Amino acid sequence: MALTLLTVGAVLAPGGARADCMTDFSAIREDMQTKGKALEAAGKRKAPPQELCPLFRAYTASEAKLAKYLSDNKEWCQIPDQAIQQSQESNKKSAALRDKVCAAAANGAAAGGGKPPPQGSMSSALGVNTGYAAGGTPGTGGVFDTLRGNVLGN
Repeated sequence: MALTLLTVGAVLAPGGARADCMTDFSAIREDMQTKGKALEAAGKRKAPPQELCPLFRAYTASEAKLAKYLSDNKEWCQIPDQAIQQSQESNKKSAALRDKVCAAAANGAAAGGGKPPPQGSMSSALGVNTGYAAGGTPGTGGVFDTLRGNVLGN
């Protein structure tokens, strides 16, 4: 995206009608760079996907706004087709990455962590005892009871 911004920035040199175009472009670019810096800072500090997802959404929305502006004002601002194409491709890549991060955030939020399976789930449906008795006394019976004592003595 940096190459696209440099290319477009060079083409939008101030002069006549392009001065307004450059002003508009600069405002959109500045907004996108601000959101990009926030996203980069969160990535450097290894923020969880739940925190990265909204930042990615804001960044890709700003990037899409820039791509739309470039496409809509191609003639007026005299923007080369290559710059528009690069901007659109960059936005597609960012959107794909955003979707992956937000999917990870959704899966991470739904996962409760490593707890024992609730009693009455798959083990009871199969008729198998898990050896875990809620509220039972530890060390009496269960799957691992044969690991204690002398097996030959029993």
